[in-house]
Order: sequence, then C-alpha cells, then structure tokens
Amino acid sequence: MQRAWPYIILLFPPLFWAGNFVVGRAFSADIGAISLSFYRWTLALLILTPFAFNTVRREWQLIVGNLPILSLLALLSVASFNVLLYIGLRDTEATNGLLINSSIPVWIVALGVIFFGDRITIQRVLGITVSLAGVAYLLLSNGQTNHLKINPGDLWVLSSSIGWALYSLTLRKRPAGLSGIGFLSYIVIFGVCFNGLLLVINPLSEPPFLWTLENFYAVGYVAVFASLGAYVCWNYGVASLGAQLAGQYIHMMPFFGVILATAFLDEAFTNHHLIAGGLIAAGLYLALRQSYAVASKPR
Repeated sequence: MQRAWPYIILLFPPLFWAGNFVVGRAFSADIGAISLSFYRWTLALLILTPFAFNTVRREWQLIVGNLPILSLLALLSVASFNVLLYIGLRDTEATNGLLINSSIPVWIVALGVIFFGDRITIQRVLGITVSLAGVAYLLLSNGQTNHLKINPGDLWVLSSSIGWALYSLTLRKRPAGLSGIGFLSYIVIFGVCFNGLLLVINPLSEPPFLWTLENFYAVGYVAVFASLGAYVCWNYGVASLGAQLAGQYIHMMPFFGVILATAFLDEAFTNHHLIAGGLIAAGLYLALRQSYAVASKPR
C-alpha cells in the first residue's frame, strides 16, 4: 500500500486545480476577479509564513540578487494567471476554460521554439497545428457550428494559459540555489503585493468584497486546496515518481473538471466540447510523444 501512495496523492492536484475553475465560475458574479485572486494568495501567504520564514531569511540575499527574473516569474504566475482566468470565467463555462487550459503543453512547445530556440520537428509542428485547431474550434463555435462568434471569456482564459506557458519556459532561468519553499514564498509575496495594488487601482470597477459565509468558503478552498494543498501533493508526487510520470496526471484536469462542472454548475459536455477536446488531446500526443519516449528509455 505504501508504494501506491504517490500514485494516489498525485490525483489530488488536478482535482484541486479543476475545482479552482469551478469555484471561479460559480462565484464570478459575487466576487471580483482581482479580489478573489488577492484574498486567495493573502490567505495562502498567512498559512505559509510560519513554515517558510526561516528559509526565506536564510535565502534572502539570493532572492534579492535575482529579483528581476524572480519578479518576472511571479508576474507570469501568481500575480496574473488567476486574475486573467477569473475574468474569463465570468463569460465562459468552466468546461470551456478547462479545455483551453489543457492546451498549455502545446503552447510551451510552440513558445519554446519562438523565444528559446528549442528544437522543432515536423511531428511537433503537426501536433501544435492539430491542438491549436481544437482551441480555435472551441473559441469560434460556442456550440453553434452555423454561427461562429468568439466568446471574450475564452480569450481571457487563453491569455492566462499562454502566460502560464511562458512562466513554465522561464522557470529554466530560476536560480539554482533557491529552495522550492523560498521560491514559492517570494512569488506569493509578489503576487499579493501586485494584486493588492490592482485592488486599490480597481481597473475593473469591482464592487467591495463581501465577507459572506459562502464567499469565505470560496476563498478558503482556492487558498488551502487549489494553492497550498495542490503544491504539497504535487511536490510529493514528483519527488516520489519523477516529473515525467507525474506530468501525465495534469491531463486528469479536464476529466475531473467536467464531473465537477456537471455536478455543481449544471454544465453539459456537448459535441463541440468533445470535438475540441479530441483535437487538443490528439495534438498533445503528437507534439509530446517523442519527448516522453526519450524520457522513458532506460539510462
């Protein structure tokens, strides 16, 4: 049973992250996008501080010496990803958002070629094309194949996905000597400060946050489970099974998300979701198959 624990624990991050989409959609009319992101990461920071304080104090000079790259990483992840996602979920279904989000690995491949000079093959080009065709179909169809119209919410979610892909690529520039807890602490601190500034400026004219019991539960879920809980479970799984195998669990997010969205939001998984999801999945397989095969070879 002990050997099975990492495989079981790795089911929780995609479940928690899928729940973030459902909560973001469910509370989109009650909690502003900036407010939800700010209070989410503020609560996460309060929980994290007692465990991270000594580590951050030891590594402070390393953090200060690498502020530009660490700040860029924080801006692309904690500071912007969820704000853009929550804005999008005001106007699109959680199911749509999850399918668009599942294209992130393909964006990583495509943007890696553009910005980092990563190697590209014909097979990867084909995979990127097929997967992005699925995203384009989802953006344009909205379930009406005879009436093509782009949903602005889908574009916001797409922008968050592209931002996360850039974050994932830029992670290769992360200082080698910085611990995981030190890195997480800094990007969360930066994200709280950045979202706090946005909250003061209030460019989206959001109403004041109301501390109702339901809103408190929403913030508590995304802070405790979708933020810290998922991070802890993910790190445990990666350390136990390796990044290549653990990475496969990310593809469980749309599966969990469809179940949660159907159960809690009464969303339906329609033919246009099936077609778009199939194209995205096929493109992922083509674009990433070679790297997975190489990683699985005995060394």
